[in-house]
Amino acid sequence: MQPDSLLSQDELDFIRSLHNSPQGELADTGAGLAVEGAGRLQDLLLRLVARGCVTIQAQFQNQQLSFPLRVAEDEFHAQRIRLGAPTIYEDGPMVRPWRLALAEAIPLQDRNGDASSLWVVEISVNGLVLQVRDGGAAPEVFSLWFAPHGYTPIALRGSLERQTADGLLAYRLVPHDPQETERLRDYILEQHRLAHPHLHS
Repeated sequence: MQPDSLLSQDELDFIRSLHNSPQGELADTGAGLAVEGAGRLQDLLLRLVARGCVTIQAQFQNQQLSFPLRVAEDEFHAQRIRLGAPTIYEDGPMVRPWRLALAEAIPLQDRNGDASSLWVVEISVNGLVLQVRDGGAAPEVFSLWFAPHGYTPIALRGSLERQTADGLLAYRLVPHDPQETERLRDYILEQHRLAHPHLHS
């Protein structure tokens, strides 16, 4: 090693091991999708993805996964197509977004972190099944926070759809902030991974 080198040989070896590790390669492969094809086809695909018109669909047993594609720009202003967290659907009499049935109901919170009278029993990317507690009334619309243990609270807005046969309330989620929607998708994907480890292994 040259005497004026900034890094020792051990430091260089460590950096090389990080760069050449299989984990680093695996992490990088999911960062973007390489698209092969003529320039016009790539331009068309980028325009469609930028408008939110393109998804990748996958079918596994009785579930469908729909991955949204997004255009991301790196520090050199090069555009890449990135996968977003999927919406998971389950087959049945109707195809509907996969619902996570919570082991224990979780109260929605106000902006101060105080529990409301609305408790989440089931949640999906586009709706909630809620229970009203403490004598509260069921609002037509709400804007509250979903704060499962170990996660940063997720802002939700909902609109009352109907009362279920067992006295619970079904609310449709009203999209209002793409980042909050993506965080909810990530949460549901993580819970789906825990509920169906064979699919994610």
